[in-house]
Amino acid sequence: MELHVTKRKGREIVVLLDNDMRIVKPVYDYLKYQDQRDRAINTLIAYGNDLKAFWEFLSDYGYAYDEVSPKMIGEYKEYLMSEDDNIIAINKEGARTAKTINRMLSTLHGFYQYQADMQEIDNPLLMHEVNRPFNAFKGILEHARSDNKTKQSIFKIKESDYKINLVSDDEMKLFLSRLDKHRDILLYKMLYLTGARIQEVLDLEIESVPVPDMSQAVGCFQQIKSKGKTRDLYVPMSLIQELDDFIFEERNLIDTDHSYIFVSEQARQLGKQLTYSAAYDKLKKVQKEVGIDFNFHDLRHTFCSNLVQSGMDVSVVRMIMGHEHLSTTQKYTHLSNPYIEDSLSRYWNQSTLIGGDSDGK
Repeated sequence: MELHVTKRKGREIVVLLDNDMRIVKPVYDYLKYQDQRDRAINTLIAYGNDLKAFWEFLSDYGYAYDEVSPKMIGEYKEYLMSEDDNIIAINKEGARTAKTINRMLSTLHGFYQYQADMQEIDNPLLMHEVNRPFNAFKGILEHARSDNKTKQSIFKIKESDYKINLVSDDEMKLFLSRLDKHRDILLYKMLYLTGARIQEVLDLEIESVPVPDMSQAVGCFQQIKSKGKTRDLYVPMSLIQELDDFIFEERNLIDTDHSYIFVSEQARQLGKQLTYSAAYDKLKKVQKEVGIDFNFHDLRHTFCSNLVQSGMDVSVVRMIMGHEHLSTTQKYTHLSNPYIEDSLSRYWNQSTLIGGDSDGK
């Protein structure tokens, strides 16, 4: 999708074009409405870019703009918070901050409020009432007045100064040493050594595991599920061998009607796909024991940052991380798989986690 600024009758207008170079009419109508309210051209461009991001989300997930629910808006918030567009800051303005995401959601609320008025479409950005900030120059009981309320989106993100943690090999070794299940060790090794998203790893299936070939340094899970799409996931061959051994020795002993690799081993949930919350609970439990604080995103960011710092070409890193849009993918189609595998092989050879016995075996 592309945002264009053109002139019509001596006046600049902002239009969003879809992948077929057709005008996205709902966005066009909204920006035209804002133009009639004498919004500055830079404001219209900002609105246009915010709505462009939303339309890309709709396209990625196969949603229609006029059928969006509050649940989908929640997914969109997570989409904006994800690392896809900010994992590499090179050639970009930088990561989306909470303030930026809140502004984008505010733009979306205005868009749907317009649609509610004009097309009778329900606004999916739910609001709730909150007290206005206390004003020291008003009476001491001003904040208690019944009309001292304002509406705020329930999707608003707390704006903080949180900075991503980079996790070292030594820290990861310590973390892995405190895990008591082979399943969990492999799960967190996958996250740390491949930069995969947590849900991508949880969704891996037995049949997707490549046949281990220790004459090669790198293996590839082909076309794994990834946020409504598919992508290739590159993995150290030694880790593929570990996964293969785990499946043969442990996972195949659990009878299921699905083939997810990572499943619950608790009696009440035995065989069910391991959930995000279960993985997160284990993460926080062990972190409390070892005094190391990081989240799933930090592991992905660490992997990507290490690739860039190792001198790997940014276009190769983009493909490895699987975060590019179609237009980005097309720019790098000349890169071959052997080139990617050679780059990863040289990188992983420097890691002390490869080939180690972190599981105590």
